[in-house]
Amino acid sequence: MNTLRHWTLGAKLSLVAAPFLLLALVSIAVLVWMSLQLEGGAAAVNEAGRMRMQAYRMVLGVNAGEPQHLPQQVAEFDRSVELLRNGDPERPLFVPWDATVRQHFAAVERDWRRFRTQFGGPAAPVASPTLAADAAAFVAHIDAFVASIEVHLSRWTSLMHLLQLALMALAVVGAAVL
Repeated sequence: MNTLRHWTLGAKLSLVAAPFLLLALVSIAVLVWMSLQLEGGAAAVNEAGRMRMQAYRMVLGVNAGEPQHLPQQVAEFDRSVELLRNGDPERPLFVPWDATVRQHFAAVERDWRRFRTQFGGPAAPVASPTLAADAAAFVAHIDAFVASIEVHLSRWTSLMHLLQLALMALAVVGAAVL
């Protein structure tokens, strides 16, 4: 304790402020990381929402007797599934995977393989009475996938708000200590 008396006021203040600064910098880094997670998850929600539109567009084309765009639409849907599975670091786009999200994504992939068979093959697809009902059931699984991502993102948002409040409290405590 005797050596602290010989330190300058600036050195003492630096010693006291250093832990607060370190905690603040770590908190800011975590907040930036969390915001990237939210941004990537939001892009995944948008892509999954686009998949709903793509599914209905394929059904409308078949029911209208205009299947000429179907191969391109099927390929687009395949790209969307692949994009959600692997992510896209350039955007960023990535699904916040947890057990529930994985389960819903597996259901979407399984349903897509089954639903896709109605559009593939050498013969031109023909409108069927069950096509609209099949599309609605398929889109319901996409909706469940989107909802599971949104639940995950809402947890991240809550944690982020909690960390922001803790950071504000740290600033107030640090100012009071100094």
